[in-house]
Amino acid sequence: MDFNKIKLIIWDLDNTFWSGTISETDIKVIDQNTELIKLLTDAGVINSICSKNTFEIASDKLKELDILDYFVFPSIDWTPKGQRIKSQIKTMALRAENVLFIDDEITNLEEAKHYSPELMVGKPDIINDLYSYASMLEKKDVAHTRLNQYKLLEQKNIEQKKFDNNEDFLFASNIKVAIHTNCKPEAERIHDLLLRSNQLNYTKKRISYDELLLLLDNKNVQCGYVSVNDKFGDYGIVGFYALIDNKLEHFLFSCRTIGLGIEQYVYSGLNCPVLEVTGEVVSSVEKKAAPIWINKGTVENKIINTESTDNDHLILVKGPCDLSKSMTYIRNSDEFVYEFTYVNEQKGNSIAAHNHSAHIKGLLDYTEDDKDKIAEECIFIDRAMLDGSMFTQKYDIIFLSTLIESNFGIYRKKGTDLYLAFGSFMSPLTDKNNWEDYINGVLFNSGNVFTKEYLETFSDAYEFIGKTSPEDYIQFLERILDRLDSKTVLCLILGVEFPYEKNMKYDFKERHISHKELNNKIRIFAGTTDRIKLIDLNDIVKSHSDFAGDINHYTSRIYYEISIKISEIINSYTSSKVKGYSFFYIYLDMFLSVFKSASKYIFKLDSPFFKFLYRVYKKTGRTRK
Repeated sequence: MDFNKIKLIIWDLDNTFWSGTISETDIKVIDQNTELIKLLTDAGVINSICSKNTFEIASDKLKELDILDYFVFPSIDWTPKGQRIKSQIKTMALRAENVLFIDDEITNLEEAKHYSPELMVGKPDIINDLYSYASMLEKKDVAHTRLNQYKLLEQKNIEQKKFDNNEDFLFASNIKVAIHTNCKPEAERIHDLLLRSNQLNYTKKRISYDELLLLLDNKNVQCGYVSVNDKFGDYGIVGFYALIDNKLEHFLFSCRTIGLGIEQYVYSGLNCPVLEVTGEVVSSVEKKAAPIWINKGTVENKIINTESTDNDHLILVKGPCDLSKSMTYIRNSDEFVYEFTYVNEQKGNSIAAHNHSAHIKGLLDYTEDDKDKIAEECIFIDRAMLDGSMFTQKYDIIFLSTLIESNFGIYRKKGTDLYLAFGSFMSPLTDKNNWEDYINGVLFNSGNVFTKEYLETFSDAYEFIGKTSPEDYIQFLERILDRLDSKTVLCLILGVEFPYEKNMKYDFKERHISHKELNNKIRIFAGTTDRIKLIDLNDIVKSHSDFAGDINHYTSRIYYEISIKISEIINSYTSSKVKGYSFFYIYLDMFLSVFKSASKYIFKLDSPFFKFLYRVYKKTGRTRK
């Protein structure tokens, strides 16, 4: 057994980590094992548990021994171990060949090998050799950086289970990626990553430390390392690339980033250079836009986009998913400023109304004290959303979604001219009949934790005044055009005007009528000025099959068509030549997604697909006698 390959050790507890069975009698602590855990952690090797026990009893004993915090992803219950171990390895984004499982029961070892054939296994008699090995290891992680990073991953795994789908979780994670080009100070960490990474190492080129230094000093090579942080913590340095003549010599990432889209973000930011992939990788990269849930972190030098021009154009894209998803089909450009729906790091709630007319007017009217007061009193308001850049930057074009105006309710702080918007106008926050449904999440609450006490306090201070009327919105447009630079063009997204026949949501019932009333007013107003451009979804959305769940959400094809309209407007009003991604990639994404889901269902011997084939086979008289 090659101990040098070990990145993770999974321990059994009874008669392995300690002597005796904790559920039956007092156990005897094995001091050498406790010391071994600490030696391994100092050397950067991670430890976990897979034990048949009652969790509370076992974890209490580990706490008593002051050793529980040295383990990550402990699996302690009475179910068979094989599938549990396989799941632990997958969740930690490791490969079985780099994991050792220690257990006193040969049946448990064989079961684990059955589900994870490449897994290293051993009985407790291996521990003495393992201790001797660990005693000689360099203590290169006395700060327990790797342990803390897996603790972070453990916390994320718990949080992720609270979300209905992975994309919502990724948006809520507030992932920030930074690219650093001053690599020499971090050469040791980069070299360690280069040697250890496998699952997301696309070129598999291993070089010596001295060769890496020569590479970093080569002025003809564009090198960068990648750091990541999110609401859960700091991942540190997780990636490295070396680009020579638009071909990636090195392109690699830590397995801790699997599933975050970091590799696609960096690849897209580099304008999708030539990449010859060697061996297997767990996540491919493609010539498509960067994931929209990732935010650009602080960088020393921005990745240069070859599609960008030298013109000083600036374009604001402000809105929810009708704009954010459409922008995934437009190649990255430093000319864009995005103000999309996001999740507040502290509160964990979704900030989805920053593009509402009430809040945009607040950018003009509210003092800093007003903004502080509103953010303090309204848990669904983020202070940052009241500091948008629409009037502080000089934009050539501003893209703004109007769909929210036909839905959100507007509230006024009593005795003032302070207005804000939240939730459906059909279910006011100030109506006591709605409180229980807001508290329990039956009504859309944007991830806010409402209580009866809070709703009472809010209702005492604020009054509900309805939703945006078409006349109010035209007055809003007149005012902001007056305050924007005289050359700024405002492009508005207009909602669909026919009902979605499969709608199951109460507050979407008459939405198409509200869209039509607002759209008609906007079309008339747009005819009076050349500073208003329209992207009318009624020209794009043609049938019920174009919707995805409700009248305001659409299939990939629709978002792609919106992106084409956006590109055409930008190219006609500026000297930029914004390019979108080929429609081929949308069909490819859709095909891969459908095939991946269907394959899990179809390619099973007991699936309806195979049962159907068997019935046909039997009817033809060819079944074996």
